[in-house]
Amino acid sequence: MEMIPRQQSRIICVDDNPTIVENLADCLNHAGYDVDTARNGNRALMKISKAPYTIDLIITDLRMPGMDGFELIVQARAAGYIGPFIVYSGQIMPGDRQRLGQLGVSRVLEKPMRNAEIVGAVRQAQQGY
Repeated sequence: MEMIPRQQSRIICVDDNPTIVENLADCLNHAGYDVDTARNGNRALMKISKAPYTIDLIITDLRMPGMDGFELIVQARAAGYIGPFIVYSGQIMPGDRQRLGQLGVSRVLEKPMRNAEIVGAVRQAQQGY
């Protein structure tokens, strides 16, 4: 099995669906990224708040119980996170893209996506930031 060099990027993946968050982590780990996960916005915000400057990218679902993706984006910025966001959601409602654009989200991806597309979106988000 070919070893993929580790990236110097730390990513947090946030989704309330354990299968999706595990698949994202596996996909990005395989691509060489350092990945942390959280099953909801509150847990993610705790991780972000501890050291916002050590996180290079956040991938989040929108519709989650408790703190949704919109609020996570706002709270992460308030906590000092300055990097890009990718929203990965199966429920993009009318008006969501405009609101996400206003919040400075780099990319909006609709579930499901192939792993190569996810890795490509991560690379593009990081290059554009």
